[in-house]
Order: sequence, then structure tokens, then C-alpha cells
Amino acid sequence: MRVAAVTWLFRAKVVNSKGLRTHLVFLALFGLCFTLGAATLSYSQPRPPAKDRGSLVFSLENDVWLKQDEGYTNGVQLMWVTPELSQDTRSPFLRRLERLNQKLLGGGENDRDVAFKRRASLSLVQGMFTPDNLTETHLIPDDRPYAGLLYAALGLVKLGPAHQDSAGLALGVVGPLSLAGTIQRWLHKTYGWTYPAGWENQLKNEPVLELWFNRLWILVPPRVSVHGLQPVVKVGVGAQAGNLLIASSAGLDLKLGFNLEPQLDTFTGAPLFNHFLAGRATRTSVYVFARLEGRVIARNLLLQGNTFRDSHGVDIYPLYGQFSTGLAYQSEQAGLVLYFVMRTREFIGQKYREPYFGLTFSFNL
Repeated sequence: MRVAAVTWLFRAKVVNSKGLRTHLVFLALFGLCFTLGAATLSYSQPRPPAKDRGSLVFSLENDVWLKQDEGYTNGVQLMWVTPELSQDTRSPFLRRLERLNQKLLGGGENDRDVAFKRRASLSLVQGMFTPDNLTETHLIPDDRPYAGLLYAALGLVKLGPAHQDSAGLALGVVGPLSLAGTIQRWLHKTYGWTYPAGWENQLKNEPVLELWFNRLWILVPPRVSVHGLQPVVKVGVGAQAGNLLIASSAGLDLKLGFNLEPQLDTFTGAPLFNHFLAGRATRTSVYVFARLEGRVIARNLLLQGNTFRDSHGVDIYPLYGQFSTGLAYQSEQAGLVLYFVMRTREFIGQKYREPYFGLTFSFNL
């Protein structure tokens, strides 16, 4: 399924002579969000929650829309978000997740915790990272190494009216076992794109383990009784540690939209795809958002090379910034998020930036 999805996105590169076509497709998706929202916002009223069985989330990030193919060049995620966690559920598995959520994120022993909504997620993620020159077969000493990342993750979120907490664990591998090089070479060869000739120089196989924790404080919350245009403002801090990345972060999240509901989304510290959609909307909402994040980086395996074996690496900047902005549409049954990400340079001597577009689609079960 993951390969098919990547193939679908990369197929856009075949029409290089019609490059405008890919941009029009992306703009059409943005337009679809506004069209669907405009058709229902005036009449959208809160509904009793439907039976909650969780949701499936598919996410795709790629720089193909910008006609680039370097740095973080592709990412794919498939995620299952649980129903709202409660000890009243019949599922022993969900009850264990609820107890784990309470143990790690706190609360649950007094009436003040009733306002919190708890969920968990299970995800499978693959990322591809390449230098700028794909035709060079030899190692490029002044550019980032080829690297593939594959991991499975367990995420926990606790969403409240005043703050939102998230924590998680990722287990996976960097190196040939991630299959990133195999998949990218097959795709580029099949569709006649520039062949990535340097994957023989990629980082060596290394198991990775990553832990993270984030907290967001809601400074300006949405007002449930208001259906018009309204803002939401959050600020947050986070940290992550493991042999993949050691970093701390601070961020500012802004949202402006119609029919906003509280406790439906948050940002986490996951290695990739950290915009988390949680919960089932009771009315249609459309909003734009922007996020500004700064990080202090102590270690980045994907840039500095393998931890326990000799490999190619580059010297990183200790400070790193990222700006993302996008549009989201959420209804009782599904959600669609389209966004653009711009980063500061990550390593010394980097000659290119790494902007990319992303798409997230969620479907409530």
C-alpha cells in the first residue's frame, strides 16, 4: 500500500513538460476544501457523537510539487488513531493503552481530569533523504549522506481545554533495511526520472529508538458556541532523545477558521509527520494554520552519520528553524490537511533549502 501511494505521487514527475499540471492538482485540492466547507458552514450544527471506532490516517510529504529532489525528499505514513480511551471500553488492549496514557501523561484520579480526552496511535513511517547530486556514484563529502528511515511508533495524547500533552516511542532502522534506496531506485528507473546512483554510499544499518514528549498551552481557545471566524493560539515546548535525534524545541501555533472545535488536533514530537489529527468532529470546520518552531539540536543521525560504525556525515548547525502553513477541512466522517513546510539550513556547507508539500487524509471508522 505504501509503495502504491508513493508511486501515485511520483507519477506527477512524468509530466515534466506539463509541470503546471501538478500545481493545479494541488491548488484544486485546496479549492475543494473551501468548496466543501462553504457549502455546509452556514448550516453546520453540533451533532451527537457517532460511534467512535477510531480513524485511519494516511500522510504523504514530497518535494515533487516544487520540482526538487534533494534533502528530505519523501515521507509516507499510515496511522491508526484509537477511539477515545476509557476504562469502560470492552477492549482489553484499549484499556491497557488508557492506563499507560494515564501513567505517562498523568491525571485520571480526580474530577478535574474529566475534561481531558485521551487517545493513542499506532503508525508505520518511511522517509528518504538524498544529497543534491543524484547522478554522482561516489561519496559526496560536502553534502548529506543518502539515508533511509523506517520505523513503527506508538503515540499517546492527552487533550485538554488548557493544555495538550503528547508522548511517544519509535522503533525502527536506518540503512538498507529501510528499503528506501530500493524503492527510490525502482521508481526512478521505472518512470525515467534522474536515477539516484549513489545509494551504495548510504548510512549503514542501525536500529533506532526514539522517545519524545511535548506540551502545548492553549492561550486563545476556540469557543464552542461560536460558529463564525475565530482564532486559536497555542505555545509549546518539547524534547526528544534517542540515537536518531537528540533535541529540544519551542513552538508557536496559530489557527484561524470557522466552526472550530477544541481537542481535535495537536503537534507532537514524532520524528516525521508531527501534526496529529485526533477525534471525531461533530460539525464541519475549515481553517488555515501556521506553525513556527525552533530547535536546539545535539545529535542528528541522518546528517552526522551512524552512531556505532564509521560512515559519512556532515557537521550540523545547533540551531534549526521550521515554518509550516496550510489549510484543513474536517467533518464528522473525514479530514483533509494540505500544507507547505520551509526549513532553515541544517548543516554547514548546505547549498540548498528543503521546502516540501504535504497531504494528510483521515477517515473515521
